[in-house]
Amino acid sequence: MEDAVKLAEELHQRLMQLKIGEADNVTGSFGVVEYQEGDTLDSIMKRADAMMYRAKNDGRNCVRY
Repeated sequence: MEDAVKLAEELHQRLMQLKIGEADNVTGSFGVVEYQEGDTLDSIMKRADAMMYRAKNDGRNCVRY
């Protein structure tokens, strides 16, 4: 989990440095989860999606885990 959060934070920082066309800035909201015993691909994706929406609801442009 720690490595995944670090990667998401790094991607987040790199996105903010991008200049694309007329866009003043590029941002991203990330949700990170880890495998739990009994997980399916669907359950992992649902939890990751929930964390992404939490990031968006917390003001966007951040990582939640």
